[in-house]
Amino acid sequence: MAETIPTKEVVDDDEIDLRSLFAVLWKRRKLIVFGTIGATLLSVLISLFIPRVYRSEGFYQLGSVKATDAKYTDAKNTSLTGLFPKKNIASIGVSIPLYKRSAARFSNPNRFQSYAGQDKALNEENMEQIRMNFRTAGDIDKWIKPVYTYAKEDTREFAQLPRDESNSVIGLNLAYEADSPQDSNNYVRLFGNYVRDCLLYITLYNYITDGNSDSKSEVAKTENVIINTHFQLLQSTNKMKDIRAILTNYPESEKIENRQLVSVQDGGSRFLSPVTQLVGLESALADLRRTLSQLERDKEIAAMRAEYFSRCNNEMANIGEFGLSLFSMLKSLKEDAFKNKDLSKDTVKEVSNDLDIDMQTIELAYFNNCRFVSGPTTPDMHIRPRKSLIVIASCLGSFFLLIILAFILHWWQANKKIILSPSSRIKG
Repeated sequence: MAETIPTKEVVDDDEIDLRSLFAVLWKRRKLIVFGTIGATLLSVLISLFIPRVYRSEGFYQLGSVKATDAKYTDAKNTSLTGLFPKKNIASIGVSIPLYKRSAARFSNPNRFQSYAGQDKALNEENMEQIRMNFRTAGDIDKWIKPVYTYAKEDTREFAQLPRDESNSVIGLNLAYEADSPQDSNNYVRLFGNYVRDCLLYITLYNYITDGNSDSKSEVAKTENVIINTHFQLLQSTNKMKDIRAILTNYPESEKIENRQLVSVQDGGSRFLSPVTQLVGLESALADLRRTLSQLERDKEIAAMRAEYFSRCNNEMANIGEFGLSLFSMLKSLKEDAFKNKDLSKDTVKEVSNDLDIDMQTIELAYFNNCRFVSGPTTPDMHIRPRKSLIVIASCLGSFFLLIILAFILHWWQANKKIILSPSSRIKG
């Protein structure tokens, strides 16, 4: 029968094992204690040389004009409607289609690097970092997050919104991490101005191309209406001459009673007395002359707008792809276009005023309402490296690693002779 081991003896064996473990640790206490202290001090020293990272944040408001202001909602150029929410709604933000069209531009790393090169707050070292850190669209997009009037979490409330309420991009959450507080602040400010410039360029590009196309089309359409009106005027004049000839040939027709039954169908008016027809023709001719005068005025206005937008369209290719430069060109060409014109003439003054209103609309939207409403912050504390976490992690990590090393060394000393003995080599 197998011999059983008493329980007390098993307990005693366990106690001996624990004592041996503590004995090993006590024997290697200097290695563990001083090794842990050395590793901790080394981690503190290394953390002093790790570059500090600072994070700046800001909220950049994308502005539009108030749609309740008739001065802006009645702007001549339809390309500016992307700036406005629907009528009777005072709102801040740009339309989602305008933002989506512009997003492809400000996600372009080459364009961003080119725009950053014009910023006087950035030095050559900053530019080198930009060329290294912004090589793809994702490198830019991760720091620029649009904020919508109604987010996905608000979907349940959409059904309760008024019909004239629309979603838009009201601003941007901007952030950046750099090795100095001022650099992080400069980059966030650069992001805000850069996105504004992209939106401005898209708006002005559409404003010029649409204005050039619409004004030329308006001139051609007005000319066709003028031609048709001239023809109607000629036809009515010839008809009046014919009726006067009838009166000469039939002098008694002047005495025909005007109150008589006539046909209401087309051509029934000819059964009226010649005198009555002459009065009607004179009235129609007066209306045609007034219409013709209005059409000539509209043509003159459309021609002046076509001349201005044609010059803008031709010069646009020489300006580059920056919104601020394009806006300066528009204002400069406007002043030059009307420099030698008579502003006391009502048509000239009207076109000048309409263009001024467009410029004011754009300026209000992009230079007054587009701004930082929060930040960009200049951080006081760095976010990386966290010295306390580094010290704690290195202290605990080195402590446990040295305990394991102590047991390894103890095992090696206990089995070194056996492992290195000739007999063990032969067996191997």
